[in-house]
Amino acid sequence: MAELSDLPRRQFPCDECPIRSDNSDNPRSKFPAERWNALGASVRDPHTGYQPMPGDVMFGCHKGEPGTNADLACAGWLAQFGGDHGGVRLAVVQGRLPDSALEPGPNWPPLHETWADVVRAQTAPDNP
Repeated sequence: MAELSDLPRRQFPCDECPIRSDNSDNPRSKFPAERWNALGASVRDPHTGYQPMPGDVMFGCHKGEPGTNADLACAGWLAQFGGDHGGVRLAVVQGRLPDSALEPGPNWPPLHETWADVVRAQTAPDNP
């Protein structure tokens, strides 16, 4: 039987984490609103209640490198939205991810409450 590997992840939201709500200096995303809306597939749909399943998109850290060993799940996303993702819950059950990753840790910054808040913060026009 093949050994399961740990789910690679960030341990703490980085300074530029888009899930953080405390940093007015947090640079706006380089992604257009359409991309943020597509990334909404990584969280529970607030209208239908659909929860992403294993194999569905997870929200990776923007400092990671998709398709490599440096492809990391975002710590803020895991803590705020990961518990609704079937692939994340499966990783916890399989022992590939500690359940503590699904809660903000000590001394964590505040996180956006909803995915709509994340999208709004990342796509709002910059103030002059």
